[in-house]
Amino acid sequence: MVNLTYLTLNTGHITKAPRSAVSRHTVSLLLPIINAVGGPIPTMPGWWLDFPIGDRGERLEGGTFFQIANQPGTSKRPVVMCVAAWAERASETAWDQVRARYSPLEEPLKKFGLWKPPPAKPPPLPWLATWLAPFVVFVDVETARDLLPAFGDLERCVAWAMIP
Repeated sequence: MVNLTYLTLNTGHITKAPRSAVSRHTVSLLLPIINAVGGPIPTMPGWWLDFPIGDRGERLEGGTFFQIANQPGTSKRPVVMCVAAWAERASETAWDQVRARYSPLEEPLKKFGLWKPPPAKPPPLPWLATWLAPFVVFVDVETARDLLPAFGDLERCVAWAMIP
């Protein structure tokens, strides 16, 4: 059985997430959003999933970057950011994206106790690295309490929906 290595960068916590934990129904709900390169998240009114295109306008074959925000499109204030890789050829490039997008947030994340340095190397394939962005502090406390665990589930489901 293949497991997704799920790394939460803010804490350094690693878990193994089996594909069997994601239902076909969940995948069927996510695939239209993935194929459209973003859209509203089913069952989470007011939240959007987006897949920003790389700095040079290309997509990564065998990996992906996605974010969750309370506004449509590529948000300047995402709450959660994620990078996944499932192919060896993409792992190093995807990990470079993790470091390039997470490391500049060190100062603001430290202020909120949400910073832990990223590992030097990516986790074993397939992997998913996620982090809360500093904008999470602007989310209503009660909303955050309810949604943050759901975001973790969503992140793993999106990654598994994309992994062949």
